[in-house]
Amino acid sequence: MEQLNVTRHLVRTYGKKGREVSALAPGVMAQTGMEAVEILRGTAEQTHPDVILAVDALAACSIHRLNCTIQLADTGIWPGSGVGNHRNALNQETLGVPVIGIGVPTVVGAGTIVHDAVAGVLESLEESEMDEFLGEVISPALESLYVTTKEIDEMVRRLAGVLAAGMNQAFSGEM
Repeated sequence: MEQLNVTRHLVRTYGKKGREVSALAPGVMAQTGMEAVEILRGTAEQTHPDVILAVDALAACSIHRLNCTIQLADTGIWPGSGVGNHRNALNQETLGVPVIGIGVPTVVGAGTIVHDAVAGVLESLEESEMDEFLGEVISPALESLYVTTKEIDEMVRRLAGVLAAGMNQAFSGEM
């Protein structure tokens, strides 16, 4: 958000030409006591945006996607669902305007790490045999453990720059 060219106030106050771009970081429920959908719904009702871009961190389904994939979806986003912390959806149905979900996998489950590491060794097994073996090896405790890379702060800064540059270009109309 810090790198996004926010222009709504310039267009409305000074008549500057261009698209109206606003930004909001609703935070997490533990910080605000409110669901993100509640904050965004109220904001959307007051500001009447054409579209909402909802950016969130995701849980990777493979260690190879960690910090290097950007997922786009025109169906919105479900905060927390990748780590079993289901919050209300941010989509057209809940917010009243189209929602484009933009997600970057920044965490991966410990069970996924074990699965990826062991799967290569077991590739000669039938898929059902591999699933059975991995089901016994990957304990339930691993299923609730999520990890990230040691350079996550730098990766988030870089990925934020890539996302902001793309959005700024798209909103400028110079594509």
